[in-house]
Amino acid sequence: MKKIFFYRALSALFVGGMAFAAVSCADDDLAEKTNNGDTEAAVRFDVSDSQEDAQTRGALTRGAITPGLTDKDLDGQKLAVQSSENLDVCLIETTVEGVNPVKLEPGTRANITTLEKLTDFSSTGVRGTAANAINKEWFNEEKTRNNGILYNARSWSWLQPHGRFYAVYPESTNGSNGIKFTKPNGTAAPSIEFTVNTDVRKQVDLMTACSGNVQYATRFQAPITNLQFRHALTAIRFAVGQNLSFNKTIKDITLKNVLLKSKYILSNKLDGTGAAWNHSGYDTRGNVKLSNVNYNTNENPNSIVRNRSQYVNSNVTDLTQLDDNYTFYMIPQDLDGKVTAEVLFTDGSKITVPLKGSWKAGTTRTYKLSEKNSSWTYTITATSPNAVAYNGTQANYKIESYREVNGTKQPVAWKVVGYSVDNGTSWTTTKPSWLKSLSKEQGDGGATAEQLTATLGTDIVDLVAERNKELHNATPLGTASAPYNLSNATGAAAVQNTANSYLISAPGHYMIPLVYGNAIKNGQTNSSAYISNAPVTPLYFGSPANWTDVVLHHFVDHISQKITDPWIEKTNNRANSGIDAAEVTWADENNLATLPGSPIYRDASGNAFVKFEVKKENLKSGNAVISVKKGNTILWSWHLWFAPKNALDKIKVTNSQNKIYEFTNETLGWKPTEWTGTSYSTPRTVKVKVEQILGNNGTKQAAVITITQNSGLTKKSGTTTYYQWGRNNAFPGTDAALPQGSIVKGNDQIHMNNKIQYPNYFFTTKFVGGNIDQNDGLTKFHYFYNLWSMNNYRRGDKNAANNIDVVKTIYDPCPVGFNVPTNGAFSGFTTNGQNQGPMNVNGTNIKATYDINSGHIFWTNSSKTETIYFPASGFRNAEDDKIKEANSFGDYWSADPQDYNNGCVMGFSYDKVYPLFVNIRTYGFAVRPVAEK
Repeated sequence: MKKIFFYRALSALFVGGMAFAAVSCADDDLAEKTNNGDTEAAVRFDVSDSQEDAQTRGALTRGAITPGLTDKDLDGQKLAVQSSENLDVCLIETTVEGVNPVKLEPGTRANITTLEKLTDFSSTGVRGTAANAINKEWFNEEKTRNNGILYNARSWSWLQPHGRFYAVYPESTNGSNGIKFTKPNGTAAPSIEFTVNTDVRKQVDLMTACSGNVQYATRFQAPITNLQFRHALTAIRFAVGQNLSFNKTIKDITLKNVLLKSKYILSNKLDGTGAAWNHSGYDTRGNVKLSNVNYNTNENPNSIVRNRSQYVNSNVTDLTQLDDNYTFYMIPQDLDGKVTAEVLFTDGSKITVPLKGSWKAGTTRTYKLSEKNSSWTYTITATSPNAVAYNGTQANYKIESYREVNGTKQPVAWKVVGYSVDNGTSWTTTKPSWLKSLSKEQGDGGATAEQLTATLGTDIVDLVAERNKELHNATPLGTASAPYNLSNATGAAAVQNTANSYLISAPGHYMIPLVYGNAIKNGQTNSSAYISNAPVTPLYFGSPANWTDVVLHHFVDHISQKITDPWIEKTNNRANSGIDAAEVTWADENNLATLPGSPIYRDASGNAFVKFEVKKENLKSGNAVISVKKGNTILWSWHLWFAPKNALDKIKVTNSQNKIYEFTNETLGWKPTEWTGTSYSTPRTVKVKVEQILGNNGTKQAAVITITQNSGLTKKSGTTTYYQWGRNNAFPGTDAALPQGSIVKGNDQIHMNNKIQYPNYFFTTKFVGGNIDQNDGLTKFHYFYNLWSMNNYRRGDKNAANNIDVVKTIYDPCPVGFNVPTNGAFSGFTTNGQNQGPMNVNGTNIKATYDINSGHIFWTNSSKTETIYFPASGFRNAEDDKIKEANSFGDYWSADPQDYNNGCVMGFSYDKVYPLFVNIRTYGFAVRPVAEK
């Protein structure tokens, strides 16, 4: 029986092909009788190609294919050219180990041979009684099939069980194919006298093999006998280089004065060592020609000179793609001062190149015709696509790549060489995950632009879930024994900066110092937050009307006593000492903050803190108000805002007077309820660099395609906390029953005691005939001008900005470092700074876009390079405490009063913006903090 195995391997160093091996047991019908009458095993060969075997094994070190080959043997060089027309050209020489295999069509000549197409070969055998006595002639130049079976079967001899075999391809019987075989003499290896055919198309690829010593050790069982063929000649091809700006047609290529005949001594070993050419006594020289080439130098750069009638594709640079008979097979020899190459053109001009170095057996050399200083002008142009919508999947772009000389344009191939997602600062060969594919990563080029397509992903995610996941997975802060101090930037025990609102972005154990609002700043008492330097400012109002000072010169506590110390327990000679309890007054999610059994903690200095825990399993976007009590009386309260850290990132906004305000990234207390859109919040961009595969003097031209996919939303809505003007107390953005605590509709008694002691009471206002009752508590108690701007004594008005800078007060509801803005901060949201002026918005003037966003996206400056989002969170009604116009209207308090009943506000709907408007102080509006100045 017989088995045939096929192997295929590819490598970066060598061009691999297909290796074939036949392995067989002895067949009885092929046996012959020995001289003692026994039936012995038949001689069979396992045939392979050493080059293909090396690649299959991955043995790709230098010399793995051709024994004795060195790095120097593979060095390339530039060869000077003699030209009849003074053409500015040279010949670039490159060499690779191995003979690059291509498939052989039946009947063709001068093609590189692989085992896949190996035809019959000649084999010779010698034998002997011992391994060191293999010296008896056995058979010579027997015709052998490519599967290792001799046409005339030969059997092993049990009396002479040691043998060695030699093979020559192509078949050498009777001196055919220019091969004259000299049989082995004793233990000496045989040799070949080989003559090169001067017509390239009739040349052959000479290969030889030796089995090494083989022993017939088990009677009637043929030993494994390997024949690994090795290439004995040098394969030579010619190519058109990258810089030929002249247009000529190659007629003939001739290698002149080459050695045409020599002796090749075969190896005695399986690994091929010892095989060598011996030129002693051989001096026959002549010319070897490839005629009628008819190959245009204006082909694509670096293309192999080939049979164009058989291979019309001009962009061929790989020998494995060619199956013609344009390969020179030459005897390995020294070239210096002897051999020249001549290229003759159809116009009669020619170039002559003295060749240097030497040709080595079992290698492939390519001579590439190139121009030293080309006059080609290389051009590659990329037309980037327009920005693609967040839900778009295709971006169409163009690439034009060519070179030009004297009005002639020629395509130049290009390829993608890198991607950048940081605007070109760094490059990688890996495309970002959202760039799914390019219709081409390399192209042929041309003077007519190629129309190409990039396929993009659409990353639509639930951003509420992503936000909550971010909070949930954040590293916990503090411990039960050492809570994280929210008034300290690092959570340390020292009190640095206090406020009425604290942002929480991670689970953990926390504490808040019992300090009035921002009464401690930079670790020091901040008395300017509760003592005003504004002058007495009388105003005539009330029922009956009286002159009343509208400046609260010294802020007061929960029982209207002047505050004398930042610490709640220390003010007024420690009148409030003994705070003994705390409560979650309300929360819009379950168990956002959990109080321990003893929530009040005092440090070594007697300073009191309220402690609470934020459990990982309960943490999500939301809001809560926590209050401290003495007995049953609330003395102060704080707003806890559960949101990512970037909620307090700063966005610069330039108003209509070119003054810059730094708004928080999010509205105070914003809690998304439905938010789906892209996983990225700003347009994402990738730059794709494409480069021509060649250029003048190795300088390749490149172009960059910029592919941008806009961010987008499918829906964005949520709630914010509401505030009555001048109060520090936050109210939830929902009318639904709260998971913890409740909001109480209060009466009109909005005086200082009530505002502090009842942080969940939303005080209302009476209207008589559409006007505020002058006996209403709003008029009687809540008339001060400076509740949110310490030194303010002036009023703002419709279309009139207050020019007194805001000094944050202890009644300000904003987090550390921020305060309620002056009304002028909003004036840039219309282009003329006036109510109902042209809206300075990015697309949300379209109702559908406004509805998707549930609010406006304002430009932050006249250059329209950045935006800021303001949700239309509606309002709590001043009369009945009911939320109205959520997702339709947006109303935002400023720190400025308009009069004793009204405050300044920015309001908007989808089609109108009122940056400088006014409304009744007891409305519950949103607050968008700005950085303190």
